[in-house]
Amino acid sequence: MRQTTIAPDRPSTRDQLLTLLKKSEGLTADQLARRLGITSMAVRKHLIALERDGLITTSLQRRRIGRPARLYRLSERADALFPQQYDTMLSDVLHDLETLDGPAKVELVLHRRVQRLGEQLAERLERTPTLRDRVRYLAETLDALGYYTSWEQLDSETFRLCQYHCPIRRVAAEFPATCEAEAELYRVLLRAQVERRCHLATGDACCSYLIRAPEIAAAE
Repeated sequence: MRQTTIAPDRPSTRDQLLTLLKKSEGLTADQLARRLGITSMAVRKHLIALERDGLITTSLQRRRIGRPARLYRLSERADALFPQQYDTMLSDVLHDLETLDGPAKVELVLHRRVQRLGEQLAERLERTPTLRDRVRYLAETLDALGYYTSWEQLDSETFRLCQYHCPIRRVAAEFPATCEAEAELYRVLLRAQVERRCHLATGDACCSYLIRAPEIAAAE
């Protein structure tokens, strides 16, 4: 299940609750209710949903008097909801590598990243006989990796694959070899001609690829 990230400019009650937990070592439902200015029952409804989504964990906190209190904390999975700067850090590292060892080393690193993805997919796709099923499986895998991918069949041997999100968009814009390596990987995995038509890194709404069977492409 994909989780919606925190919106710091317009935080919902859910976002405010998550932020309070992020800035604490754990809070009870009553503590959260007081800080949010809502009822404990309303807070518990949010907590039930967050626990169902795997975003919080609970533990019992012993007290000197009375029953133990249930303490809520964010799970490791919830980290993904908060702002990350992985693309900035990766971009800085690649620029430093380029300065120290030259652009060829950067391209080698970027190609190795794509190669790892290829190694994960190669065995399954090698056993997939039809281009349609290979495109479908590739799209499903990319979607699961956070590329928000869709695909459609245009005719018997022509397909379009669209990626609406790029987890390393800034890096892709600064180091075009990233995208070229991905396009080449798709050609190898799909055993087809792959042509990029739109590109997120240049401001398009998605990265789209026209995919055609080799014999169709050769006939044109």
